[in-house]
Amino acid sequence: MSDSSMSWFRKKTFHESGKALALPVCLLALLTLALPGQAIESRKVEKMIEGAQPREVQAFMAREREKILNRGRSVFQKFCIHCHGERGKGDGAATPYLTPLPRDLSSGIFKFHSTKNIALPLDRDLARTIEKGIPGTVMPAWGEILGPEAIHSLVQYLKTFSDRFGQEIPDSKITIEPEPPFDRLSVQQGKILFRQMRCGHCHGDDGQRAGPLEDSMKDVWGHTSFVYDLQQPGLYKAGAASEEIFQTLSVGMDGTPMTTYDYLTVDERWHLVHYLQSLFASAPPVPTRRSLVSLATDQPLAVDADHPAWQTAPALTVRLAPIRFRKHPIQEVTVQAIHNQKQIAFRMQWADPSPEGAAISDFPDEAAIQFALGHQTVAQGPFYGMGERQKPVNIWHWKADANQSIFTTPSNNSATGHPVPPVRKFLNPFNESPVEELNASGFGTLQVQPLVYQHLEGRGQWRAGQWTVVFLRDLETHSPNDINFKSGGRFLLAFAVWDGANRDKNANKVVSFWQSLTLDADE
Repeated sequence: MSDSSMSWFRKKTFHESGKALALPVCLLALLTLALPGQAIESRKVEKMIEGAQPREVQAFMAREREKILNRGRSVFQKFCIHCHGERGKGDGAATPYLTPLPRDLSSGIFKFHSTKNIALPLDRDLARTIEKGIPGTVMPAWGEILGPEAIHSLVQYLKTFSDRFGQEIPDSKITIEPEPPFDRLSVQQGKILFRQMRCGHCHGDDGQRAGPLEDSMKDVWGHTSFVYDLQQPGLYKAGAASEEIFQTLSVGMDGTPMTTYDYLTVDERWHLVHYLQSLFASAPPVPTRRSLVSLATDQPLAVDADHPAWQTAPALTVRLAPIRFRKHPIQEVTVQAIHNQKQIAFRMQWADPSPEGAAISDFPDEAAIQFALGHQTVAQGPFYGMGERQKPVNIWHWKADANQSIFTTPSNNSATGHPVPPVRKFLNPFNESPVEELNASGFGTLQVQPLVYQHLEGRGQWRAGQWTVVFLRDLETHSPNDINFKSGGRFLLAFAVWDGANRDKNANKVVSFWQSLTLDADE
């Protein structure tokens, strides 16, 4: 394997963030040496030692803990309650629209941890999940939004939802043994183990989630347990780096059919890691910036996918996650923006091997841009899923509907012999425009703006396995529910794509987290 390929699998080290209250060294030593079977007894010992402290020390510790929990509660209610619910039971307002369902934090069962199977996670494990998010789901990475102290406070508050944290202590972190060379022999041995362990019954013989059991598995709550494509490193929920996969094999994913393989030798687990990485169809995604800059131009703008300004406009690649599980989701969209003194245009591009239009399918391809109204930062802004009460969003929505161009296989002009790409139009007699403006203030509140306020223009073009959609609108309008752009301003926006081939419609879609937009100063 080449050096560049090996770099895909570089190891990552995660550090626990936040501040902790000081405890006597002897207490820390006693607790960290506890064996799994002694977890409950060790928690009792911890409480006895705390109770033996002078009253003023106990009072100080109680006040500090209350401060931490109050801050954690505030962070939870701002960012987490929409999916996980008020008491962490996974029953938030967004839950009916999501598959897989948000985690029931009150159960005390967590998929991602560096401790032994069925053990409680360490604080750093919970913090890592918050910081990094969960690939393949709508759980975003909050590390760029929340600081270390906020995440530490949130972790402590999350632990109040389950009695397990008051009765047990986590095991110590498992040991990640040194990785042997990634070579052909190791990959071959891993392939043999993959077959011997019958991994293909769930994941398919080639890891592309096509095993005979993939549609019949349940988690401990009785919900469908989905199998993800092992050839897509971006879908490894606990990470696709070498140490991350080794950890998953060593501790399993609690609450799911993915059990621990700690009975395999260390070398055997490493061979499995190398075989899985050899299946990767692409490099693991790297974190990308969340900032889009609109290029200022003095040229007139139009709904033109080939406008010259697009050649120099900065591009932002945005990761997408499915609201509901589906096979082969669209995983990213590339976005650009340009503006002059009067108008602003956005161009979205994403790979789609087959175009679906309203005239030929009940599930046409669609795309949307969502703008937060009146808010410039994620901390101030609304929930990224359709906004929230008193924090509305403005949505620009496109559908492969009226007058969209589909460039098919080129043919030859009989007179000149030169190739001529035939163009097929999706024509819907009931719609004159493929775009419309909408507003929402939370789930179930989506409304189309009145015709008098519909100022948006748009057009889509599909060519060679890719959709290109352009939105165009004046920088400012007279509509009270529109986003208005000012040069030098900062705005929040998010993206959504519906794939007709996956029968996407309404809540079935892939979405992004909030991104930021700034407008270059006009020249």
